[in-house]
Amino acid sequence: MKVLRDIDLTAYNSFGLSQRANYFISIDQLADLAEAVSFAQSLGLPIQILGGGSNVLFAKDFPGVLLHMNCKGIELLSIPKLNDGERLLKVACGENWHELVKYCLSNDLYGIENLALIPGTVGAAPIQNIGAYGVEFEQLFVELEAYDINSGEFCVMDAPACEFNYRDSIFKHSGGKHLIVVSVTLKLSEVFSPNISYHALKQTLGATSSSPDAQQVFDTVCSIRRSKLPDPQVVGNAGSFFKNPIIPLSEYQSLKQQYPELPAYDTGDEAMVKVSAAWLLEKIESKVKSKGGAAVYSKHALVLINQGTATGSDIIELAQLLSDSVKQTFGIKLQAEVTVV
Repeated sequence: MKVLRDIDLTAYNSFGLSQRANYFISIDQLADLAEAVSFAQSLGLPIQILGGGSNVLFAKDFPGVLLHMNCKGIELLSIPKLNDGERLLKVACGENWHELVKYCLSNDLYGIENLALIPGTVGAAPIQNIGAYGVEFEQLFVELEAYDINSGEFCVMDAPACEFNYRDSIFKHSGGKHLIVVSVTLKLSEVFSPNISYHALKQTLGATSSSPDAQQVFDTVCSIRRSKLPDPQVVGNAGSFFKNPIIPLSEYQSLKQQYPELPAYDTGDEAMVKVSAAWLLEKIESKVKSKGGAAVYSKHALVLINQGTATGSDIIELAQLLSDSVKQTFGIKLQAEVTVV
């Protein structure tokens, strides 16, 4: 195990913020994990887990031990009791998510293609319960393996134990902060069944094919994402900064009288609806579009960017100004999708 001191984190977060970590340990094999945790505990320092850094905002230098989860490996499991065509894939936490989607496509494993081009690592996927274009991570999820910092042991967790919710899970709350995701098992299919229920996909693919193949779905998702979201290698960002708010149906109906064009989406709960955070941000009267080196991306109101000189405080202050304006205009409180450290 190699312990690094006073490390610049610019290359380890997609905002490209030049904060620093007191200690930095790359976990390339699970055998190092217990030793790294013990090291932090012996110094009485906080631990922060980091994957691809694509959903994290470092507000300031981190005074503790940052564990960069970099374990690799993809294994197709042999399980005899699966339904025809179903396959289980066990993936280590440090694998790149988009590269995993590409791997599945090239190996005729389907169901994951709508989640193409989501930045970050596999280990972060259950934490955020990622989702896009009509598919949610939890629909593919079977179980995960986690390391319990408190007990020093590994455990296996199924979906109920993970407490998945919209862009949320137990790992983002006090009940799961002591758990480190080390691998994820997904259920995929050797039989392709296109999911183009999402409006943008249906609109694009429906015009060209009544029955698109997996490669067409993958390519279309990538094309749509690239047209709306900046490449973090070019412009520092973390994708959508805010979640789409979920509000009572009665509140939505009241707002609809004043804003007839306000879009809403089904949540599975008849009493609640999901509204578009991007639409709310586009409609607010606030003229604030930047703060210091941070700004709202010109092509997508949900994306906050580092123009090159932003600090964590710049981004946080801009996010707060936008959130306050939405609250004042619509009475809706926005919640950050990005984790602030």
